[in-house]
Amino acid sequence: MHIVIGFLTAVAGVVWAFVALQRAGFKIDSLNPFAWYRRSQWNKQNTTPPLYKLSNPIDVAAVLLLGVIKCEGEISAEQKKAILQIFEKTFHLSAADASDLLLASAHLIRNVVYIGDQLPKILGPSKESFTPPLVGSLLQLMRHVSTIEGPANAEQEKLIDATEKFFSAVLKRKPNSWL
Repeated sequence: MHIVIGFLTAVAGVVWAFVALQRAGFKIDSLNPFAWYRRSQWNKQNTTPPLYKLSNPIDVAAVLLLGVIKCEGEISAEQKKAILQIFEKTFHLSAADASDLLLASAHLIRNVVYIGDQLPKILGPSKESFTPPLVGSLLQLMRHVSTIEGPANAEQEKLIDATEKFFSAVLKRKPNSWL
């Protein structure tokens, strides 16, 4: 009988300890290594800014084109009109979609001071989606956008050169199109 009483006391002590730990904020589920791994992956996915998760070349190109313009300062009405025309003609978007793309791109880089510092993070997820003609087209568009309101400044040239350097390995692959 004394063995049964000792066993029941031990079980009650363990249950009491778990309840006390739970009331103090300790979760027993945190000891599960599989749940910990899922939580850490989810946390990493949710804390990464959306600017660093762009995988579509059109989205990346739109961000870079807007970044080139923002190297001069704020975007003027003429620059906005020119970039909307580029989105419509080059990317084959409707006027509404081009406007949405410009708005989304502006939202993504609203807190970025100089986009060249984050270039590897921005281009990393979409690097494999770019082909040599897409890279050539992107660089040509960046050069065109930089000269909308006069010659390109040093920061714009630096950003274009950094983009070209980043894609130097991609320029040796097979062609594709924007669509």
